Amino acid sequence: MSSSPQEFEGIVALRPDPVVLQPGPEVAPALEPEASPIPPVGSPAEPVTPRAKRSRPSWLPTVAVGAVAIIASSTLGYLLYGTANHRDSLGHELISTQVALASTKQDLSTAQAGAAARKQVADYVSLYVVDHAKIQTDYETIINCSKYSECRTATQQFLTDMQAFQSDRASATVPRALANSDGMLGDALSAAIAGAQELIAGLDNDDVGKIKEGAKKVDAAMLSMAKAESTLGTAIR
Repeated sequence: MSSSPQEFEGIVALRPDPVVLQPGPEVAPALEPEASPIPPVGSPAEPVTPRAKRSRPSWLPTVAVGAVAIIASSTLGYLLYGTANHRDSLGHELISTQVALASTKQDLSTAQAGAAARKQVADYVSLYVVDHAKIQTDYETIINCSKYSECRTATQQFLTDMQAFQSDRASATVPRALANSDGMLGDALSAAIAGAQELIAGLDNDDVGKIKEGAKKVDAAMLSMAKAESTLGTAIR
């Protein structure tokens, strides 16, 4: 059954929404200019959202991230630069401090060595003064004695103190600067000990010759000791 164009137009007008029809072969020429399956852009039939959101440009997140990265890298770079400068400054101060400490340690070591050397000299001189004072007193007693018993006792005490002096000197730490005077002192003490022993033997045996020879050796030894003392005084100045 065929339909006329007027009837088809009436039917189309009564429908609120356009309907796409599949026309038959016989009516295709009449419907082509009026019916369109897709409404034109901007037509009232196109649905419109009341509050359409504007989409962000696709490049905006990239720019934002890049800006943050630039700011962060600038700040981080400044911090790293400041930290490096601070570290370098501390390094220079540390090196300067280490150099100063090394110099101070060297000064302390030198001072300690000097103090130790001075202490050795002081200890040696103290030993010499104490022991020499004893034998000097004994020698004066021998010179001034007038009786056998007085002379024998004084000579024995002189011998004992001489031997003690020689033992103290041998066990003492002798400073290098005093080595020469110490050698002279050792020879003088040995000669004085030998002279005192001979003097005692002459006194014990009433041997006038031994008494004179022993006394002569003691006098010569005391003179040598005086020379050693003079050399010692020059060395410690």
